[in-house]
Amino acid sequence: MTCPCHSGQSYSECCQPYHKGQEAPTPEALMRARYSAFALHDADFIMRTTHEDSPHRKEDRRLWIAEILAFATQTQFIALNILETTEDTVTFRAGLMQNLRDSSFTEKSSFRCVKGKWLYVTGQYD
Repeated sequence: MTCPCHSGQSYSECCQPYHKGQEAPTPEALMRARYSAFALHDADFIMRTTHEDSPHRKEDRRLWIAEILAFATQTQFIALNILETTEDTVTFRAGLMQNLRDSSFTEKSSFRCVKGKWLYVTGQYD
C-alpha cells in the first residue's frame, strides 16, 4: 500500500511505524503521519500526538474522537505538498475533497518537542 501522506513510499516504510508507536524524529515526519492518520481514520494517533496546550484538544475524549472521525470520513485526502520546514514548523498544502468540493488549504503548523516527542500544537491557515 502506498503511504497516504503521498511521499511515494510504502506505508510500512513511511508513516506506519509512527502509527504503531515509534516517535517521529522531526515535525515534518509527524505532520505526514498525522495526515496519514486522518486519511486512515486513526483518531487515537491524532489525539496522542496533539500537545496538551493545543486549542484543538478536547477534554471530552468521545466528542473529540467523533469530531476527528466526522472530518476524516467526509474527506478524500488527495495530495500533500510540503512547502517549507523550520526547526518547529511545517508549512504545507493539503489537497482535500469534501462532498465533491475542493476543501484544500495551506497551513503553517507549529510543533513542540516534549521529552523527545514531537507534538502538534496549532496551525495558521491561508
